Amino acid sequence: MAEGSGATRPVRRLGLPRLERLTVRLAVGITLLVIVPLAAGLYVLSRYHFEQTIATRRTAAELENRMLETALRHQMIQRDTLLMTEILREVGRQPDVQSAMVLDREGVIRLSSDQANLGVRIPRDSPTCLVCHSKTPDARPRWVLLEQGGVSVLRSVLPIANRPECHRCHGAATQLNGMLILDISLAGIQGQLHRDSARMAVGTLVLALVLLAGVGVLVRYLVLGRLARLGRTARSIAGGALGERAEVEGGDVIASLAKDFNNMADSASFLIGAVKEREQQMAGVLNSLDDGLVVLDRNFQVVAANRSIARRLCSYPEALRGRECRDVVGHAFPCQHDADCPTARCLSTGTLQRAVYRVPVSDDDDGRVHEVYASPVYADDGSVAQVVEVWRDITERVREEERLAEIGRLSSLGVLASGLSHEVNTPLASTLTCADVILGRLDDSGGDGVDRETLDAIRESADTIRQQVLRCREITDQFLRFARGIPPSIEPIDLLQVVRGIIALAGPTAREARIDIELQGGDPVPAVTANTEVVQHVVLNVLINAIESFDQGGGTIVVRFLIGSDVRLQIRDDGCGIPAEVQRHLFEPFRTRKPRGTGLGLFLSRTFMRRFGGDVRLVDSVVGQGSCLEIVFLRSDREAA
Repeated sequence: MAEGSGATRPVRRLGLPRLERLTVRLAVGITLLVIVPLAAGLYVLSRYHFEQTIATRRTAAELENRMLETALRHQMIQRDTLLMTEILREVGRQPDVQSAMVLDREGVIRLSSDQANLGVRIPRDSPTCLVCHSKTPDARPRWVLLEQGGVSVLRSVLPIANRPECHRCHGAATQLNGMLILDISLAGIQGQLHRDSARMAVGTLVLALVLLAGVGVLVRYLVLGRLARLGRTARSIAGGALGERAEVEGGDVIASLAKDFNNMADSASFLIGAVKEREQQMAGVLNSLDDGLVVLDRNFQVVAANRSIARRLCSYPEALRGRECRDVVGHAFPCQHDADCPTARCLSTGTLQRAVYRVPVSDDDDGRVHEVYASPVYADDGSVAQVVEVWRDITERVREEERLAEIGRLSSLGVLASGLSHEVNTPLASTLTCADVILGRLDDSGGDGVDRETLDAIRESADTIRQQVLRCREITDQFLRFARGIPPSIEPIDLLQVVRGIIALAGPTAREARIDIELQGGDPVPAVTANTEVVQHVVLNVLINAIESFDQGGGTIVVRFLIGSDVRLQIRDDGCGIPAEVQRHLFEPFRTRKPRGTGLGLFLSRTFMRRFGGDVRLVDSVVGQGSCLEIVFLRSDREAA
């Protein structure tokens, strides 16, 4: 038996044969089953023998009393007390006779085997007399057991009747002339009983030892030896020797047990083989996955891992098992804190969690992008027992999305081109007019002296030129910021400021279509965690879609914030609305109703927002009444509710 299993190992000392606990228990049990009834029977038999011996002695005492009574009657008739005295003395000399005496009606000892007792009166209220005199004459026994000096005494009492031949001396008025008492000591009988009991105890002990030894030998060689061989076979099978089988000897219960054990071993070997085959197949399937897979317990220790995740961590699956994931990952992935760890969030919430990590390879390389899904594995009580993490390298997908984002930005830039050209051309025309005025005034003055009015006109025109040029710079700066690429970093941003800038950027396009954009709510908006360029792209894309939803031109777009556990930006228009069949595919790529659209705007917007834990979703839409889209942002940790 394996160490630590709690079983007690038999100990071999001084070369003595080893005693198994089962042997001792069986031997003691069988011995008790034999010895206890035997001892009880012997005790009952000894008590019966003792009682029979006392009964025999009582019968003999009664017979002696009869003989003494006959002799006493004869001697009394002859008026000769010498012979009766000698008879009592001779009876008193017997080893077991304690005393023999004759009492008259007053309790005075008239004749006794002990001459010192002659004339002694025994009162009826003495303890020895009360044994009989406490009862009615009809219920008084002829013999009684007394305790005198720690010795049991059998007292036989024989009343001496007042017969007719006794009337001459004793008269006829009384029924009894006296009592003949014979006290017989039972010390000898009790001593013999004790000696017999001691002999029986010794015999019982010897018998118990013989039974113990015999049962131990029989159990050891007929039962435990065969069970030990069966146990060795079981340990060999448990150690991996699946081909080992127990020897079947005879046709008894142990042989039947060995057959059943062999059948069980055959079934277990088959099942173990099937499980190993399935395990190898499963390991082959897991190792064939390009995605990394790792199973973690509640202590964040690796339970299982495939080759893909081990290869990414520069290790082997076998070397990862039993280690804590933070020690395995080290600083390769930014998931050292519970707030960033999808497994920690999955254990606390019991729901599927997602995270995206960008791991730099070198200073010149942006590195690889990994998408992690943490899925819970529930126990029988409903708690999360383990977490399965699936690691997927989405670097190429992210790069492709960035390329698609470039296409989307170019499309948005094309939409903004007309409004931008109008906004730029208007201040440029004003600048040109002011320049013409300045030149005209200078021509009229003839280049000689410049009067006060001319100087004021020149100053006013110059100020107008300055304001319009600054306006052109602001518009072009916003346009250039939007046209830049999307960096991977995220940070807390002022969402209200970003939205106001996007509304200003889309303002010319809206005014050209006679559409008013209203920003409702002046309350402070909490900081959100995202990427500024991504937010600009997403908000502008949704806003342009709202502007283009008006068929005839003219209408209103309402932009408002809803603050709760997250921050939601709702953009509602009263345009043409979205049909139900289009709503089902609204966020799928390359689906658009625009003649020059790419069908990537909403798809990329949702993809980018979900990368930051946010979302883009349709709130409602009614054909002919308008639509409402909602952009969801996560509040930053400093502003979290």
